[in-house]
Order: sequence, then C-alpha cells, then structure tokens
Amino acid sequence: MGGQIPDYIRILPICWFFIIIVKKCVRCLIRKMDKIHNQKGIKMHFNDYHYIATIAKHQSITRAAEELYISQPYLSKFLNNLERQYHTSFFNRTSYPITLTFAGERYLEYARRILDLETELKGSMQDIISGSAGTLTIGVPSSAGTFLLPYVLPVFQKRYPKIAVSLVEKNSNQLLELVQEGKIDLGVFSRPTYPDDVQYEFIFDEQVLLAAPPGHPFAISAAPSEWPKEMKKWEGRPYTVLEEDTLKELDGEPFVLMREELSMGIMTRQVLNFYNVTPKIIMVTGAVQTAYRLTAQGMGFSFVSELGLKNVHFKQAPSLFQIGKKGCARTWVAAYKKGSYIPESLGYFMRCLKRVGGEFMGALYNGVYGVDLTSADE
Repeated sequence: MGGQIPDYIRILPICWFFIIIVKKCVRCLIRKMDKIHNQKGIKMHFNDYHYIATIAKHQSITRAAEELYISQPYLSKFLNNLERQYHTSFFNRTSYPITLTFAGERYLEYARRILDLETELKGSMQDIISGSAGTLTIGVPSSAGTFLLPYVLPVFQKRYPKIAVSLVEKNSNQLLELVQEGKIDLGVFSRPTYPDDVQYEFIFDEQVLLAAPPGHPFAISAAPSEWPKEMKKWEGRPYTVLEEDTLKELDGEPFVLMREELSMGIMTRQVLNFYNVTPKIIMVTGAVQTAYRLTAQGMGFSFVSELGLKNVHFKQAPSLFQIGKKGCARTWVAAYKKGSYIPESLGYFMRCLKRVGGEFMGALYNGVYGVDLTSADE
C-alpha cells in the first residue's frame, strides 16, 4: 500500500484537463455574448434615435409606445436609462403634454440627421442590389391625379417595369403630414406655404378663376362687349379680368366655397379677405367640380381651378373671370422630406410630372386636344 498512488492524485490530470476545457468554453461563450451584445447595441443605438423622435412627435410616452408597439413601462425605463447615460433630461415631464428640453432638442436634431443618413444608405444599397426594383409610394389629391397620372404612369412604367407605384389619395394637408413623417416617397399637391422640413420642385401653375352663375347680372355687366383678338382662354373658352372695384360688388353675394382646411379653401378665403368681400356662404364642399356644377345650376358664385374645369361642359356654362390683373395662381409641386434619399427612379418620376404638367396645361390653354404627352420620356 505504501507504493500505491492515492486516488485524488490519480484524478488530478483529469481535473486539470476538465478545468482547461471549461475555461475555453467560457471564453468562447463570452466572445459569442460580446458579439451578440455588440450587435444588439448597434440595433438599440438606432432605436434610441427612433424612440426619442417618436416621443417628441406625440409629446406623450404612452402614445409613442402605442405607435412603436412596445409597452409604456419599457419605453419609460429606456428613456430614464438614456437620460442617466447622458447625465441630463431630454423631456420636461412637469408639463402636459411633455416638452423637449434644450438638451432634448439638440439630441433630436442629431437623431434625425442620423436616421436620414441611415435611410439614404439603405436606399442607395437597394438601388445597387435590386437593380431599380421595388415600390414608390406617391401621394396625390384625386382631382390632380385624374388628369396627370394617366399620362405619367405609362411613361414611368416603360422605363422602370420592375417598380410598382402605390398611390395614396388624400388632400394636400394630409399629404404634407405623410411627407413629413416619411410615410410616402413623394407628395404632389398645392399649398400656400411649405414647412422647412420639406423640399419641393415646381410642376406647373394653374389659375384659380371666379365662376359666376349663367345669366347673373354681375356676369353680364362684367363681361366685355367685344372680345379682343388676343384673349385668355381655357379649353377654347374666353374669360376676362376683374378689376378690384368690380370684385367689391361681390360683397354679400351667395357663394359655394371649399372647406376651410383645404388649400383651395384657404386660398380663396384669403382672396375674399384681400378684396374686402364678405360672401353669403350657402354651402361648403370638398370638391372643386361640385362647387362649379352648383354654380352652373345658379346656386351661387364659386372659385374653380383650371384643372377642375377639365371635361366639364354645360349648355349654359358659368362665366369665368380672372381675379385681378395678375391673376390668382395656384402652384403645384412635387414634395419630399428634406434630406431624404432620392433614387434615380423617383427623380425620373418627378421629371415626368414636370414635362407632362407643362404640356398638359399648355394644350388646354390653347383648346388643343389629342396632344402626345409621352414626350416626357425625352
């Protein structure tokens, strides 16, 4: 027994071997966990920016959590941890709705830049990888889309057959919000003003005209006794210019107006205020052609855009008048979120809009039909 090796000594090599294996496994596990944590860290880094932007948008942690599909306690904990990390507060929670602090405003400014860069990078990579395939989401009021899109879309699809165009039909204010939120790639609309976070490109101008009921004394007295050789026309129909003194005669007259929240409604009310005209509003509508048709039935004056006159004919049509010597122009634009990535396909779509819009309006001014507008492809 004196020469026999104790059992605990005999198993020492096995124990050391086991310890070495365990250490290697632990190190391997740690490296894997570090890699996972790093990946999650990058993901969460971008989530930080998105979460803060969403809270700032709603001015409410609860509503932001609903949009983000996460729980309110989780979002609150995230915000507390982030503020602790930066040793400052991003939101003033003593007021309702909550507001950004100065530090929060600065964080949000940089966050939006980073998110825009990420979107630009993804868009650029998608162009390279997919070979110009995907979806473009275009927002347009139905009034303009009816006349423009049948000419634009076939030309666009010929160049980009692999790109599907998804249409969103809303009014101008709603489309502006979708552009600002990045929910549509392009908005085609008209507004009196545009916020700083939106970029836009001119498409075309159209006149907003005054429509007078057929046979109304105002229409008879305001119309010239003889039309000049060079006269303004719309689809071959002449209209005259109303002077400021003549416009004041409309005070107290019945009007069919567009809804106040619509760009056309805002614009025409500004015109009436400018000329000190207080209308007798008998009806409010959301469609230009509805107002124009009611005027044709003698229900009152209305304002009509030139697009709204397209293909609307009556035996006794309303008389049309330009508002003032300079007229009342309505500018249509193609708008997109400032700083957003513009793929070549979207740039081409905008070029189609400009070309088609210009030729479309020119053709209608001269009363010409059957114009080939596919030259937008040039």
